[in-house]
Amino acid sequence: MNNFFKENKKNPWFWAFTILSIVLLFAMPILSLDAGNSGDEDGFQWPYAEQIYNYYASGGQDTTCLQNDDMGMHGGFFDQMTYAFVKWFNIDDYSQFRHICNALFGWIGILFAGLLAYKLIGWRAAVFTLLLMFFSPRYLGNAFNNPKDLIFASTMMASIYYVACLIKEYPKPKISTSIKLSVFAALAIVSRFAGYLLFAYLVLFLIIYHIRLNKKNSLKKENAKTIGRYILYVTGIGIVTFGISIALWPYIMSSPIKTTMKIFTEMSQYTISLRQLFEGTLQWSDALPWYYTPKYILMTIPIAVIVGLLLFFIFCWRKKEDRFWAFVVFFTFFFPVFWIVYTHANVYGGWRHAMFAYPPMVVAAGWGFDALLKWVEEKWMVENKEMRTEICD
Repeated sequence: MNNFFKENKKNPWFWAFTILSIVLLFAMPILSLDAGNSGDEDGFQWPYAEQIYNYYASGGQDTTCLQNDDMGMHGGFFDQMTYAFVKWFNIDDYSQFRHICNALFGWIGILFAGLLAYKLIGWRAAVFTLLLMFFSPRYLGNAFNNPKDLIFASTMMASIYYVACLIKEYPKPKISTSIKLSVFAALAIVSRFAGYLLFAYLVLFLIIYHIRLNKKNSLKKENAKTIGRYILYVTGIGIVTFGISIALWPYIMSSPIKTTMKIFTEMSQYTISLRQLFEGTLQWSDALPWYYTPKYILMTIPIAVIVGLLLFFIFCWRKKEDRFWAFVVFFTFFFPVFWIVYTHANVYGGWRHAMFAYPPMVVAAGWGFDALLKWVEEKWMVENKEMRTEICD
């Protein structure tokens, strides 16, 4: 920690990131105080949170929550956490407290998006990412009262950050990084079942990174120890993650494997359809056009993020050493949207089901602006050097 501070204390962008993060930590909960209640909050989420609390408080004797198939399939980590705090500390306005907690998770998503930008590019890109995330109306609004999609987006972003850390620690990953990844991955899974996608990310990126470094020697004997070590780590992360998710998810406790497969099947074939206003007409969510999600995203995100993405595609693939990490960032925001389009998934409520793809998208935009400035700086330095040479001659 001391080395980290010594390395960065003279960097103004580090201080800008730190100060901005602290300001947002206080600003977001304050802004959330004006958030209104949703129908789901009072009608489903809070009653289900009470059922889960009673299950734990009774030592598993009160099994009411296990009979709630609809809510049970969605985990309910955030609901049970906030209910427990309200109960323990006798908080009068449970709704306002939930909104404050929701905003804090929104801040976590913003923070880890910035940290990923720092990890891959630098502090300046991290500052751009923080600002773009905060000034994204859809993300900010959901941060005040969306205890599913927003919590999932923030915990996924934190998990992706630790996936990047684990890869950067190649060939000797730290146990502490693995534990942090397991915790955030578990929280993502008990927020949305799609959190298991993280393990596909981890395995895919590790394979590509290993091949990229070792090329033709990837499967040679001298690399067997590294391959074995990472197989062991990934297996351990998977077991710990699954264990934490079981502990936080009463619905799957009695039969974890069987119930998990049941949820996977149900979520893959989601049959509930809702009417959505899109392109001036009311349409059923299971019959929306394929471009519903990408169009909705492009219509509602800041123009600055779109510009940053264009800059990302223009500048961030030029250097060979940047291509792997550019691919990681690109894949984590492109694949979820692609999969929704490809499978014609039953989505509704705008693009909230794809919100977990947005923080990596903003990281790409922040990287794009940083790359543009680097290009301008390099161009200016070259021109300035040529001018000085001409004057000297």
